[in-house]
Amino acid sequence: MIEKVKKILKANKSVLSNFSYLSAMQVFNLALPLLTYPYLIRVLGKEAYGLVIFAQAIISYFMILVSFGFNMSATKEVSVHRDDKEKLSEIVSSIYIIKGVLLIASFIVLLIAAELTEIAKGYNSLFYLTFWICWYEWIFPLWYFQGIEKMKFITFITLLSRLIFVALIFILIQNENDFLFYPIINGIGALISGVISLYIVFFKHQIKFKFPKLKTLSYYLKESAPIFVSQVSIKIYVNSNKVIIGSLLGLQEVAYYDLAEKMVTVLKTPQGILGQALFPKISKDKDVLFVRRVFKISVLFNVTLFLIMLIFVKPLVLLLGGIDMTPAIPIVIILGLTAPIVAMSNVFGVQLLIPFGYNKAFSKVILMSGLVYLLLVGVTWTFIDMSIELISTITVLTELYVTLYMFHHVLKYNLWKKRNMII
Repeated sequence: MIEKVKKILKANKSVLSNFSYLSAMQVFNLALPLLTYPYLIRVLGKEAYGLVIFAQAIISYFMILVSFGFNMSATKEVSVHRDDKEKLSEIVSSIYIIKGVLLIASFIVLLIAAELTEIAKGYNSLFYLTFWICWYEWIFPLWYFQGIEKMKFITFITLLSRLIFVALIFILIQNENDFLFYPIINGIGALISGVISLYIVFFKHQIKFKFPKLKTLSYYLKESAPIFVSQVSIKIYVNSNKVIIGSLLGLQEVAYYDLAEKMVTVLKTPQGILGQALFPKISKDKDVLFVRRVFKISVLFNVTLFLIMLIFVKPLVLLLGGIDMTPAIPIVIILGLTAPIVAMSNVFGVQLLIPFGYNKAFSKVILMSGLVYLLLVGVTWTFIDMSIELISTITVLTELYVTLYMFHHVLKYNLWKKRNMII
């Protein structure tokens, strides 16, 4: 028995290593901001804090354009060609060039939108400073480190940037008028981590930057396009909630929803880590039996997490936000239902459809989910008074639709079989 366990651990050494480092990184990303949350919500107040979160929600649409789905497609390419330095140089260079062009285009659009529309409502500086999210998306090559399955680098880099973030929060933000320091502090951390990661990629790993042919750039752009479409649709029903709440219900309500979302994100983090750690292995091995084992463990684990959350939701909300944030409690419970649902859809979509080459089917599901979300929001807005609870329920229903439709495609393409499938 012991020997069998040793063999399993040895066979999955890289997965276990990546899972450990990803776990540590996600703990830093979640725990440290949660550490500062009680301070920020009390010092800035619900209105100012809600404004900051509202700006992040708007800018994250641009981040999706800059990302363009490369965190999946580029990870897969790097994973397959990890031992070919010449090919890696081509991949890395191509992704940076494409994302750089998209970054510039995004900033130009933001400048025009901020000047010609009411998007910024007098807070132009906040939106420009919050654009650090897009710069970070461009400069930080998460997809590269995931592809070569060397997550320790970004774990240490992330820890450094997060510690700087926490320290500066307590030093620079003293009252509600200091809300602009929040994106500035985040931007400083992003710049530091980005520069360090570039040094590792181009100097330590000796990846050479070169200008590929337009045909090559077009190839990587087309490969990632279906995933980009799917991520746009995901943002429609995930990120738009904050935009809708901020526009129709108020900035205080944005603060309530943000707290609930942060708590539920903690629930979803283990599944996200597992998915990221397994994706390169599954893309390479295409072991369906392994994926099915992962599915069973994932669902059981996430259902257990949800039940535990039900017990501790009230004291946690009081601890993080105080008595004024108790309206977030029902939102946490509703959104918490998405944890086991997303665990299933992650396996069906990210661990089966994409590794086995069904990118278009994956994109189709996500695109349809965005349309379903918009339909539900439209019906609710027309016939029922909009509320945070209703918006949260729509999110759960949309996630459920995604899971069922993903599974439909898994069955359609005979991916749910007890054998390895090499394509």
